[in-house]
Amino acid sequence: MPYRIKKHTLSESVNQNRLILLDVDDTILKPSQIYIYRNLPTDSSEVKLTPSEYAHENVTEENKNYYDYRDFLDPIKIKRSISQAEPIISNLSIMDDLLSRGYQLGILTARSSEDVVFKGLKDWLMYKDKDGKLIPIGDKLNRENVFAVNDTQRVKGLKGETDYDKKAEVMESLLEVYDEILFIDDDIKNIKEMRRLKGRLSRELNNKLFIKHALY
Repeated sequence: MPYRIKKHTLSESVNQNRLILLDVDDTILKPSQIYIYRNLPTDSSEVKLTPSEYAHENVTEENKNYYDYRDFLDPIKIKRSISQAEPIISNLSIMDDLLSRGYQLGILTARSSEDVVFKGLKDWLMYKDKDGKLIPIGDKLNRENVFAVNDTQRVKGLKGETDYDKKAEVMESLLEVYDEILFIDDDIKNIKEMRRLKGRLSRELNNKLFIKHALY
């Protein structure tokens, strides 16, 4: 999907122009049976890492070739990793609260295969309505607000080299669209990059961005 973000008209209310932007792995869910494979020169054999373990790796442009992301290119494994995932209730409760207050929902993940991620989340994700009833996410999650920064089409419109740079680049574009964004991510490197972005923004854009480390 080309790197485009829908502009909202001035007639839309403020409540419709606020966004909660969530990471996927270890933020809204604990993924099932999907791994990153590491084979550094210092490894005696290939090492299988969960997304949570991978978040603690010091991945750079120089050593990224030693990491294999094949599971994240496999539609069957991607779908299963979401459909069989364990929900992280603490962060989903924040989502529920903000959706009830008129926020839109967005996804910002380092995964690839953006369409598969969207469809998987569309089938799996539930939220509590104002009556406290758990129901499918439905139209609360729109395709235009799902960003997988390593998708083969998405990455064509991004200049960043690292996952963190790419996420910050998407965020900067979204701040031109929304009046307020709450970003939640489990990876401290993503949190730090967003804070660096916030520090170099104009005052107007800086005041729109709120950053929160995911709960567990």
